[in-house]
Amino acid sequence: MLKNKINIFEMVLASVLAVTLGVAFWGWTFVYEVMSPFLSGLGLKYLSSGPWLMAATIAAYIIRKPGIALMSETIASVVEGFIASWGLMSGSWGIVQGLGAELVFAGFRYKKWNLWTLILASMVSATFSYCLDYFYYNYKTLPNHLNSLQLISFLVSAIFLCAFPTYILCQRLKKTGLLNNFLIVRGKE
Repeated sequence: MLKNKINIFEMVLASVLAVTLGVAFWGWTFVYEVMSPFLSGLGLKYLSSGPWLMAATIAAYIIRKPGIALMSETIASVVEGFIASWGLMSGSWGIVQGLGAELVFAGFRYKKWNLWTLILASMVSATFSYCLDYFYYNYKTLPNHLNSLQLISFLVSAIFLCAFPTYILCQRLKKTGLLNNFLIVRGKE
């Protein structure tokens, strides 16, 4: 079990990534607010929501230990909550999104790390997040086809704006040597 224990370097990296992504989440809020009015009428406003899931996938993909996805996504969302219009309630979404990704990584016992695992983790994270939205925003009043369309658009966004960018970014970072002390370099895909 000791090999799954998070060391200080991993904790620092996860925290720095989370804070950095929390600020990036705030920046993405501007993109979302510009795109949302055009996409909402079509039931596609979630097409721009995928990047908000990245704190869980990036940190977990690099560090590959239990709890990292949940911790990173939660920290990132709380940081965003301090500086964005979403408020501290965004921490709830961070917990739910991080938990979704964490369950997928745990399901593979933190041993299977490839693009398909990231896609699945992003999709489960998006589904968990949409479930929270469903209750928080009272989506039960929406027609079923609109709920389905919104969820599908979130899943597509999770794949193309979270999983793929996470994989590409981490593969490029691996080549720089910056991640040589982490399991992304020493572990198996």
